[in-house]
Amino acid sequence: MLFFAHGLISGTWLARIPAEQEHLALGDAALGLALLGGGLGSLITMVPAGALIARYGSRSMVVVLAAPWSVALGLIAFASNWATLFVALVLWGASAASVDVAMNDQGSAIQEKRGRPILSSLHGLWSLGTMAGGGLTALLTSLGVSLETQFLVEAPLLLGIAAAASRPMLPRGGLPGAPGAAFAIPGRALLALAVVTFCGVTAEGSMYDWSGVYLRQSFDAPAAVAASGAAWVAASMAVGRLVGDPFTARFGAPVIARSCAGLAAVGMLMVIVAPTLPVVFTGLVALGLGLSILVPLAFGAAGRTPGIAPGAAIAAVATVGYFGFLAAPPTIGLVAEHVSLRGAFVLLLALLILIGVLAPATGERSS
Repeated sequence: MLFFAHGLISGTWLARIPAEQEHLALGDAALGLALLGGGLGSLITMVPAGALIARYGSRSMVVVLAAPWSVALGLIAFASNWATLFVALVLWGASAASVDVAMNDQGSAIQEKRGRPILSSLHGLWSLGTMAGGGLTALLTSLGVSLETQFLVEAPLLLGIAAAASRPMLPRGGLPGAPGAAFAIPGRALLALAVVTFCGVTAEGSMYDWSGVYLRQSFDAPAAVAASGAAWVAASMAVGRLVGDPFTARFGAPVIARSCAGLAAVGMLMVIVAPTLPVVFTGLVALGLGLSILVPLAFGAAGRTPGIAPGAAIAAVATVGYFGFLAAPPTIGLVAEHVSLRGAFVLLLALLILIGVLAPATGERSS
């Protein structure tokens, strides 16, 4: 419930960004500054959130963090300019990212308790929630429902969902036994997982942001076709996550991580050298399938790190890894200015190859 709701709310906001830009009469630069608030809020709170989760437990923190998350929805609805939207998105990013850490900590604990992989499926539900949020918003927009109305209705519903979802959760989350350190600076093992996450997130975010532009500029694709590029990636990632757990259980995380990195690299190479649109879309599907379970595998391995509370370890990995969402769009744009988007995408291909090299880090941890 929580993973799906998190994705649903995220998808709702992503689908409403163009309407918010029009409503507030923001230029691209002003909108970009406002949207930076979400990323900043996420980055500055993930590590503290991991420490709090280690101390008080992920179940309690889910309920506590749902309150500012809901308030942020209301603040977004009432934003009057780029500055107030920026402030609302800082709170949004901080609370949503902290809930993200808490639910991954809880998922990691349940996974260890059950003795079989489940994190990939949970992330698959997040992907489905994101798609559902976008679809629901498109429907409500067609019916004339405003952003303000939608968010003010969703805010209290979010609180109710968090309360209901938290009731059957494990009391504290984390692994049974000694909780470990509540604060983690990535050491060698965690750093490798953070790099895997960073590389995967950077490739994912870049395709979401630039695939449509690439289709439009390099292939003169119609606007509707170009706009579907991100959807192909998102849909294939959802499928991969929903079916990934049985493969992980059978073959082990390192083998799956290396195989997925290889598939993603092949997909990226197809996108780069593609002569026609069908080849691009085939590459995007392969890329999405390959990327799909890399982050869940990294989070699961972080949660098994000995001597560190799972929430703190996941937060440390996520903080470094999710910096890719901030770094990817401007980096690809700057490189593309000097070479081309095809040339800029070669950087992503190199990151995917690096994931294959670091794949053993996703394996079992020994005490």
